[in-house]
Amino acid sequence: MKLSLKALCINVVLAFLASLFIAPALGASVPLVATTIVATSTVTQYIAPELFKGIAMEGLQTEVWIAGIKENPVPNNSFIYQSVDLSQYVEHNKLHLAEAGVEPAVHEDYFATANNPLPVTDITDIGNEVVLHTYSTEQTRHRELQDIELSYDKRSSIIGRHRLSLENNLGKRAAYAWAPQKNDDWNKVCLLSASDSVIDAIIDIKSFLEGKDIYNGINICLNADHFARIRKEDKRLYKDIMNENQMYGIKVFQYNQTPLYTKMGEKKPFGATKDTEDKQSSFVWVTDEVFRCFGDVKMYATLRDSGLQADTISFAQRALVGVIRAKKPKYLGAIL
Repeated sequence: MKLSLKALCINVVLAFLASLFIAPALGASVPLVATTIVATSTVTQYIAPELFKGIAMEGLQTEVWIAGIKENPVPNNSFIYQSVDLSQYVEHNKLHLAEAGVEPAVHEDYFATANNPLPVTDITDIGNEVVLHTYSTEQTRHRELQDIELSYDKRSSIIGRHRLSLENNLGKRAAYAWAPQKNDDWNKVCLLSASDSVIDAIIDIKSFLEGKDIYNGINICLNADHFARIRKEDKRLYKDIMNENQMYGIKVFQYNQTPLYTKMGEKKPFGATKDTEDKQSSFVWVTDEVFRCFGDVKMYATLRDSGLQADTISFAQRALVGVIRAKKPKYLGAIL
């Protein structure tokens, strides 16, 4: 087996810490005990692993594997980060939300003409407890995961493939959750013909939001077709978007796994197949109106499976994406 300098350094540190407790009990010096531990583990793992097969390590170091997924569940440049992080409110993989009630009215010079107390408005928040979903990757088969664990590059490669699958899953679910169900008083859906302007539709949605006093934190995910149409409509604007990732004060992201809508402008169920007359959307959302949260990450590994004659590994991530106003979503938009 190839000697890993990083693994050797880790062994040295662990051996030193262990010797702080072992050496006094043996009446030996700390350096001597630490050197003995390192030498023994080095022989075990690198020089003669066949002599200690099944003895040196009975399992994998779970923390080493799940850290690669838990510390960075989605890329830093992902559109998912344009949301409120509610992870701190997750307890036992349950999210406790409180949707705000009605806002109290404001009176001008009330007591100039009245002697009665100010009116009382009930603003009781609407409680909402949601259990985080569990997203599990399929098992992947490998040879000698214990050996792979000691190689940073090989371990990162495996973790990266599972993390990418989880990222893609969460992206599709966020896109679906943050797109409006249909056009209504609080959400705008623009149905375009082949000759209609995508730029005009974006301006219309921004105007709609500004009419609701929403000026900041507006984002859009453009699918490939709509982005290409913008390029044809205004090449200078297209270049500005590419350079600055924004247009008209709206943060712009390119994403193609967006929800499908019927020809009447109604969002289809998640995972639905595209029919002939269905339309793929670009969608608009406001950062403060949507959320993301992450819970536990677990790893499941089987070493030396007799049927497969190999090791298997999979991951389970607890996560949830959605809208803050779960009962009545607001300030969402879609272009079809």
